[in-house]
Amino acid sequence: MAAGNAPGLKSCVDNVEPLKLQCICKSPQDIIFVDIPGFDDICKSETEILQMIAVWVKQMYEQNVKLAGILYFHRITDSKKAGVMKNLQIFQKLCGSEALRNTILTTTMWDEADRTFGEREERNLVQGCWKSMMSQGAKTMRYWNTEESAWDIIDHVLSRRQRQCTLDLQKELVAEGKGLLKTGAGEHVFGELQALVKWQRDSLHQLRASMGQHDDEVILNALKEEYDELRRQKEAAMKDIEALKLHRGKRLLHLLAFR
Repeated sequence: MAAGNAPGLKSCVDNVEPLKLQCICKSPQDIIFVDIPGFDDICKSETEILQMIAVWVKQMYEQNVKLAGILYFHRITDSKKAGVMKNLQIFQKLCGSEALRNTILTTTMWDEADRTFGEREERNLVQGCWKSMMSQGAKTMRYWNTEESAWDIIDHVLSRRQRQCTLDLQKELVAEGKGLLKTGAGEHVFGELQALVKWQRDSLHQLRASMGQHDDEVILNALKEEYDELRRQKEAAMKDIEALKLHRGKRLLHLLAFR
C-alpha cells in the first residue's frame, strides 16, 4: 500500500526503500514499510515520482505482494491548501476507491502544534479536501511522535489485513496492460504539464515583448534572467511530457504490505 507526504514534508528519496518490521506479538507476517516521496518533492518532478511509484507497485502486483494499508502523512502545522489539493488529486487517481478504504490520513506534528490551531486545521481537512476520500472509507488518525500513537496506527492497519487492496494504478498497468500515460494518474499529470507548458509559452511571449519595450540595462537584465529561468523550466516540463509518453510502467508516501 502507499502513502505520501503532504506539502511541507520535503524529501529527497532516490529510490523506493522497503523497511521490514518483525513483531510476532503483533503479526506472524513481516510488515513492510516503503518510503516514497510526495508529489511536492524538491528533488524530483511529479513525472519522475509517478514513474518511481509505477515501477514499484507494478512489481509488487506481479509478485502477488498485497497492500495492507496506505499512510498519507500531513503536517497539522501546514495551513496551505493549494499544494495539498494538488497532491491529493494525483493520490486519489493512483489509489482508486478500493485502496482508499484502506487509507489512513495521518496528521503529524501534534507534539509541536498549538492544540486549538491543530484541531481547527484537522476539522477543515475533514470537512474540506479530505471529505471525498473519507466518504469512500478513508480514516484520519493523529501521530503524536510517540511509540504508542505509531502502534495505534499500525494496529489499525493490521486489523484490516483481511481486506488487502490493489491500487487503481496497479490494475491499469498490469491487469489492463496500459502504459503509464493512459492511467488515471498519468493522464492527470500529463494534463497538468500541458497546462503548465501553455502558461510558460504565453509568459515567455509576454517577456519577449516587454524586453523590446525597455532600454534600461538593469530592467533588461532582470527580464532576461526571468526569461532564461522560465525557458529552462519549460524545457524541463517538455522533457517530463516526453518521459511520460515513453514510459511503459517501469518504476506513495509510506507503503505497507504483507508478504
